[in-house]
Formats: sequence, C-alpha cells, structure tokens
Amino acid sequence: MQFQELERQRQINRYLSQEKFSERILAIQECMNAQDKYIELFYGFIGKHNLTQHSDAETPIISALIKNEIAIYSSLILTIDGLYGSGLVLLRSVYEALMIAKFSFLRQRDNLISKWIAGETIYLSKTILKKILVPDITELKALWENLCKPSHATIYSYQITMKFEEIENEISVNLAIISMLLCCNFHLINKHYVTNSMIDLVKRYHSQEGEFQSRRDSAKTATQSLTKFLSQSGRQVIKEYSRVWKLAPPVSS
Repeated sequence: MQFQELERQRQINRYLSQEKFSERILAIQECMNAQDKYIELFYGFIGKHNLTQHSDAETPIISALIKNEIAIYSSLILTIDGLYGSGLVLLRSVYEALMIAKFSFLRQRDNLISKWIAGETIYLSKTILKKILVPDITELKALWENLCKPSHATIYSYQITMKFEEIENEISVNLAIISMLLCCNFHLINKHYVTNSMIDLVKRYHSQEGEFQSRRDSAKTATQSLTKFLSQSGRQVIKEYSRVWKLAPPVSS
C-alpha cells in the first residue's frame, strides 16, 4: 500500500476504534490522568532519600513510572490507529519495567539494581520470574510469553493488514493488556513507591487539606474501573502482580 492509502486507513481506524471501543478508551485515559495526578504529589521528593526512606530501588521504580506513561500513551495511540503490532511491542517494555521495579524494591541488596543502572541486559525469566516462589504466577508468565513473541521477526511480529474488520480483535486485545498494565502500575505506585514518610509530608505541607486522600481515591477508582473490561485471566494477571511475593533466597557468591 502507498503512504496515502496507509494514512487514510489509519484515520478510518481511529474513527472506528473510538466508535467501537469508546468506553474502554475513555476509561484508560481517565485512569492515566488519575494516576498521574496522584504521583504528581510526590515528584518533589525524587532523590531525597532522607525524606522518603527510599533506597537505590527508587531509581528503577521512578524510571518505570515515568517511562511507562509515555509508552502506554504511545501504545494506545498506535492501537486505536490500527497499528496494533507496533503498539504491542511497546507493552513488553512496560511489563519488564513493572517487574524489575517491584523486584528491586523487594530484593534491594540484590545486584539487579546495579546491573540495571549500568545498562546491562536483564534476562527477565531467569532473573525475576523463576525467583518468585509465591504466589503462583501462571498468568504473569503467559502474558510475558505473549509479549515476547511479537518482539522479534517471527510469524507473530507486526501485522499484514490495517483493515479494521480484520484487526478488530487484535485492537481489543491490546486495550485489555494496556488496562492490565495500568492496574499493575497503580499497585507499584501505591505499595512500592509512596512511603509513609512521603504521605506524612504531603499531608502536612500540601496547600489543600485532604488532597492526598482525594487523589489516591480517584486513582484507585479509575484503576478499578478498568477491570470490568477484562477476562478472568486478565484480572488474574493483576492479582498475581499485586500479591505479596515470596522470593527464592539469593545465591551466595
């Protein structure tokens, strides 16, 4: 197809996606906005470990939260434009960032953080997935496998058509994965980034009383609203990510 034809189809897909999936797209947008408003309260504390009680794990956590906003936005735009293959590739990095960030918080003396900061390759399955003993993470592993398949030049990569009637299901799947990852993102913010010290400081010094509770409640409500669009397997992904992880003991060097 020529460029003009592809561009015309992209515009058609945007219109049809917004018509077909309007409620889901709006819920995703509202969730992104609510989560951003919540975490915005704490940006002034970045790097101030004496105030936040954070360790070096703050670096991969903050990186995940900031970069995931842009990656999820990009994936959403590509998806509703009918470029679901390109959108899906971006979601693999979102998933990786979420897993690395939570693992770093739980295993702060592990060399994972130093390897990540040095820019070394993190083999997710070996380094993280196989070390989670509890809970059972069958669905998290299945999602990882499905996100890896289109990331290489295999029969699963990208797409061969942009016609909406032929890719409607793939668009729906991408929207579901985006929703799952946004729910996991809220867990990372609320349980592993925002500390009690940060909450106390915001409550004490924010100009508007009750702002912390209001923004957290809004983010929680907007996040929970996404689950009604998910299958049982999709909701299980969120449960497995949000549960307390019991990790295998570190290997002594």
